[in-house]
Amino acid sequence: MNKDTLADKAGWLWEISGNGLRQKSYLFGTCHGDGYNYKKEEIFKFKGLADVFQKVEVIGFEANRNLPLKDYKEIAITIYNWINRPEPKYMMPRGTYYVNLYDNKSQFSEVHKYLSDNMSDIEYWKKKPYYWIPRISYSLYTKSQYGIKAVDDVLYDEALKTKANIIGLDDNKVQLTLVNILKNTENIDKLPLKEQAKKLYQFIHAINSTTTNSQQELTNLYLENDYYKVESYFNCPVFQNSKEANELLLRGRNQKWVPIIEKNISNHSCLFAFGLRHLMGEYSIIKMLRAKGYTIKPII
Repeated sequence: MNKDTLADKAGWLWEISGNGLRQKSYLFGTCHGDGYNYKKEEIFKFKGLADVFQKVEVIGFEANRNLPLKDYKEIAITIYNWINRPEPKYMMPRGTYYVNLYDNKSQFSEVHKYLSDNMSDIEYWKKKPYYWIPRISYSLYTKSQYGIKAVDDVLYDEALKTKANIIGLDDNKVQLTLVNILKNTENIDKLPLKEQAKKLYQFIHAINSTTTNSQQELTNLYLENDYYKVESYFNCPVFQNSKEANELLLRGRNQKWVPIIEKNISNHSCLFAFGLRHLMGEYSIIKMLRAKGYTIKPII
């Protein structure tokens, strides 16, 4: 918990001031991937957001939504090959079987049932256990996103109605990079197969142990505008990324974003909206900006 360095009470809208700024700018934590179809009225009920949205000159999102077609095609091909034409490094050694990787038969049964029921690959056992952890994560994410509007989508649609300049914090190649990170950042590929199998079981068991209303729980916590409750929610094992993934997905991107944020807020009043986890943890955007002398405080 970060109450000692953040605030006694905090939500998703944060104000940036000080350090020589002539106007205030803002950070807003969004929720994407929880599978809920957010409405405009729900998002703009957060204190101060509607006023901020109308008065800022620049609105920044994680991604540039106007990528060249060739970039979308490259991303699609990468994902297709990962799922349908996996590289040799993902394949199990000949003559090695999942059932022999588990001393506890109930653990094997849980893994077998989950992969058989939820993954499209009928012969899942041909791939190493470490291959399945990011595949499952990707599958859960895509299922949760189908046919819904995340907070980012709602805000983007509304941003188009304003006179603000809309920018992306990530460059055009980052989305492809993120796919490659998803595929390759699990260091467990270096572990013995039995250790990989253990981690796969722990991951699947955490998913199975999570209540069926877990996605609704995140939605409810988000709409309560309570930073600390959501931070506690993400301490669940199923949400824990590897150290390498956190480095690339969160810390690395935050470090690239901060100079972009600084450049824009030096001359304009801005609102930057991105995934709420970028506001959390040791290398959060909040802490990085504070380290540079800015005053960051929640509006709640």
